[in-house]
Amino acid sequence: MNQGDIGLELKIANAPCSWGIEFADNPANPTWQTVLDEIAGAGYGATELGPLGYLPTDKAALTEALSVRSLGLIAGTLFVHLHKPEEREAILEKTRVTCQILKEQGADFLVVIDHVSSPRTDQAGQVETATRLDDEQWLEMMETLRGVGIVCAEYGITPTLHAHAGTYIEYRDELDKAMRDLPPELMSLCVDTGHCVYAGMDPSEVLRTYKDRVKYLHFKDINADVHAVSVKAGTDFYTAIGNNIFCPLGQGCVDFDEVRQTLIDIDFNGWVTVEQDTDPAAKSDAKTDAEKSRAFIEKAVIAKVA
Repeated sequence: MNQGDIGLELKIANAPCSWGIEFADNPANPTWQTVLDEIAGAGYGATELGPLGYLPTDKAALTEALSVRSLGLIAGTLFVHLHKPEEREAILEKTRVTCQILKEQGADFLVVIDHVSSPRTDQAGQVETATRLDDEQWLEMMETLRGVGIVCAEYGITPTLHAHAGTYIEYRDELDKAMRDLPPELMSLCVDTGHCVYAGMDPSEVLRTYKDRVKYLHFKDINADVHAVSVKAGTDFYTAIGNNIFCPLGQGCVDFDEVRQTLIDIDFNGWVTVEQDTDPAAKSDAKTDAEKSRAFIEKAVIAKVA
């Protein structure tokens, strides 16, 4: 990859999910101290919050945990059953709690993701045959998302919708419909390169289409062979993670040449979080993988890490 004379300046973070942190109470999780130590040790200057309750939620405790490692907090995650109206009030309360923490730490974004659930978890990547929500279910999910957007606005946090494998907002038809149904002032977009490819989308094309709504990025790479086998076999999303479907940046099939050019073309110079979803029980070296991804970014994607 040749950068030429055109520089792309991005601000780079990592996230607890690269250490397998999907659920705060998973006994296989490494300690939050270890994860923050290794994010900083791998050369990153900022992190996401991870699932609510994994990092300290007390303002003073979290401020100290971040400051002693020279880390900033850039975003939080809302990973909930957006498609279940009976959970709406609990979702909105979780949004309030998360946004308060983000506001206290000067973070900018809340990444909003429908929770992985059956039957879609077994249909990840199966764009033609995956079960869709019916019209009433979709309207209920949009109502919840609008509520999330309203809460975020109260705290000065930018909500960014994230299409995610194994959920009811995964494929291009679902993403397009959500972007039509949700007002731009209530919901922006976080484009995840790996989840785009998992769902059969071209991340660069998505970036170009929604350039005015893209406020935040996740850089993720995906192993083409594991992906092909997983989609054909109907492999559960979390089983696919355990099979190392995601890999360090530059080792998979995401076209970061094209992504880089697209970001230059749309004049994106914001925050990017590197992610490599893993199983916390697996024997892997998350810090080494994070270092590999950072080295790839510095060499092949951007001219300067801000």
